[in-house]
Amino acid sequence: MKKNYIHVSFFLLCFCLFHYAAGPTGATAAESRASDAPGYSFDALRFMADRLTRTGLGRDGIAPLNKPRYVRVADAGLSMDDREPVFVMHYPGGLVRVYPQYLMVWHEVINDTLPRGPGENSGTIYSGGNMAEDPSNNYTITYSPLTGTVTAFRSMAGRYPSTFGNEGALYNGNTILYDRFSGGLWSQLLAVCIEGPLRGKRLERVPVYWARWGGVKNRFPEAEVLSRSTGHKRNYGRDPYGSYLRSGSYYDDANIFYPVTAQNTKLPAKERILGLEIAELYGALAVDSVRQNKILNLSLGLNRLVAIYDEELDRVRVFNRKMSDGTIYEFREFEKNFVDTNTMSRWNSDGECFYGRMRGYRLEPVLAIDSMWYAWFAFHQDTQILGVEEKKQEIRRGPNIPY
Repeated sequence: MKKNYIHVSFFLLCFCLFHYAAGPTGATAAESRASDAPGYSFDALRFMADRLTRTGLGRDGIAPLNKPRYVRVADAGLSMDDREPVFVMHYPGGLVRVYPQYLMVWHEVINDTLPRGPGENSGTIYSGGNMAEDPSNNYTITYSPLTGTVTAFRSMAGRYPSTFGNEGALYNGNTILYDRFSGGLWSQLLAVCIEGPLRGKRLERVPVYWARWGGVKNRFPEAEVLSRSTGHKRNYGRDPYGSYLRSGSYYDDANIFYPVTAQNTKLPAKERILGLEIAELYGALAVDSVRQNKILNLSLGLNRLVAIYDEELDRVRVFNRKMSDGTIYEFREFEKNFVDTNTMSRWNSDGECFYGRMRGYRLEPVLAIDSMWYAWFAFHQDTQILGVEEKKQEIRRGPNIPY
């Protein structure tokens, strides 16, 4: 009996020593599991975190706005050109807020809070509310000028409310954010934590639209516009990178100043695209191709999509054109509106049917990320280009990434 006891004890000791020694190996193996971002393993995110490009600015060297103030459309228009690009958010309850690109380029991160209730909006200028009161009312809007990427998400780091700032680092030329709750680092384009206790977690993304100020002020006269009264001394009348309103600046030249993991010359490097992600399928839709055609019926794998151009807003939106009964609709332009060839009902650029048999129906919107082509491709090298003719691709890859 004593001998058996010794054998069992020896076995347990060996078992524990084995697991202790194997612990790091087991942890490493666990890191290869998939993250919340399709196509990215934990190893791939660690690869990114280990190869960040430091800009020298440091954390919050580009200051975020944590308590943004807003003005009415009429007041904002006194200092804005109708052609200026702006970013538009449609919040719950019908609230529309507008973020001029000329302000976003200087701050890149806006930690926003919805008004608490009736009366909060009174006055021409006011600030956001208390971030701690209702986490569901907190949003973060971000803009990465070097990649032209606009993203927005609920301000939650995992299950906890947080605010975000600029880390002062880049990956594929794209901004790296940090959250103040966990201190983790997040890819702005992917909205995924690449380093920290929340590695692999993804932020809840919400739609934000790129548009022109002239159309926005006419369509949404009651909107609230980010104020230039930020508490910072910045020249909000100009963009230090150049201008989207004229050629010959950073936004349309071929220069990429920071390392990227791969390049593809099928589109100009800084072509403005809408990045689409459905499950593990990626697509890039050239905005100019939709402008020229007004409406495009598209396919991404088995997903049937339609892209619609809103001329007044200079905005493109993407929708699912497969109905709940499984019927796939085809759309075309008709008298500055759009019709489906199935029922000849009329639809608007918001995907709403206002006349015909389908009246009252709404197409399901598809989340689309505004970005420059070179950045989207560097993150999604298996992306499909939509809306343009197929041409021979030239691909230059960087270091191997453990996808």
